[in-house]
Amino acid sequence: ASWSMQRFGRATRRVLSQAKPSAAPSESKVVRKLKRDLAAAHQLTAWYKMDDLVWNHISARIPEGEGDGYLITPGHMMYEEIQPEDILHSSENVTANVIHGAIYKSRSEIQAIMHIHTPAVCTVSTLPQGLQLLTQDAAQFYDSVAYHPWEGISEDFAEQERISKSIGPSAMTLIMRNHGACTLGRSIGEAWVRAYYLERVAQIQVSALANPDGVLAPDESVLRHAAKQYQGEYLPGLHEWPALVRMLERKGTLKPLDA
Repeated sequence: ASWSMQRFGRATRRVLSQAKPSAAPSESKVVRKLKRDLAAAHQLTAWYKMDDLVWNHISARIPEGEGDGYLITPGHMMYEEIQPEDILHSSENVTANVIHGAIYKSRSEIQAIMHIHTPAVCTVSTLPQGLQLLTQDAAQFYDSVAYHPWEGISEDFAEQERISKSIGPSAMTLIMRNHGACTLGRSIGEAWVRAYYLERVAQIQVSALANPDGVLAPDESVLRHAAKQYQGEYLPGLHEWPALVRMLERKGTLKPLDA
């Protein structure tokens, strides 16, 4: 397929000028499953109204021995229509490469990234205090959130070094000031479910800020204890992700793995 430069309003993106990409016959079952999980993540993002038309991106690192780089959002489709054969390789989206590439280069344990511009998360990204941990769901973000200043639309690869520095060695969520956020995971399910709860936690914070009497924040020792619990049996995605994929299968919108 040939390449063309097309302007989509917010930035110039490189997109395929011919038919949508499809799975190569030589692709392993591991890669095909990654593409299916990514398709599921996009459809679920639309279902739960966390999408932003054709913008933002969800990616998964290609495992060692299966290829190089990572798989990612096509960038010119509505999330609800994305199927496994629509998922692209990393070199085909400039802004995604800047953000996702920076994180994959600096954090070898990270296997998936979800970048969102949801309303509550964007609102929190503008608040000087950042994300406030007010509820049980918020405990999973304790001591695991980093911040990165807005530099405009991410088309400059020089920003990669600064993103890597911002996220550091251990944060699993990067709030991008005046922009949105990235959630990280050791699986697609973990990154997606973490983004789901990030938006819920941000929604609660925004609502609570309207209370003229202030908010009741949990004790830090309890947050610390609960954060450890979220790293075990309650790890984001451990229980939710299989159920979410089954929901799409019941709806009939997600193609079978070997279709």
